[in-house]
Amino acid sequence: MERCKVMVVDDQLWVRTMLLEALNSSGYLTFGVGNGMDALEMVHQEKPDIALIDMTIPGIDGFTLLAHLKKEKPDVAAIFMSGFSDEEYMNRARREGACGFLVKPFDMEELKSVLEKISTTLDLASRGEDKWETDSGMGKMIL
Repeated sequence: MERCKVMVVDDQLWVRTMLLEALNSSGYLTFGVGNGMDALEMVHQEKPDIALIDMTIPGIDGFTLLAHLKKEKPDVAAIFMSGFSDEEYMNRARREGACGFLVKPFDMEELKSVLEKISTTLDLASRGEDKWETDSGMGKMIL
């Protein structure tokens, strides 16, 4: 598979920059935006494989962004990020199609490990294999 393309959506510039730098150094193609409206525009242009989405972004909320993302690119692997661990949000995120929920601050090495597993899962799907037959590590993402 080609290198995975990761979109980082976070209104805090320092968080976005840290994530983009870490993921770039791990070999991912990355781009980042600071609000939901810019994210919608970039999804059309860039078509990310993975989206890291802060729950509370300006413009539109994370759930609305996820719904639009899934229409544009149904197989996108979306991971929500939040500074608080609200079980209702976590459950809603899963129901609406997110594959995970990370509570900030999270360990960067664990995030990279999870993204590697998602990349492998996406690679299986691109070859026509059932992407959910293998242990993708999706359960580990709820921290």
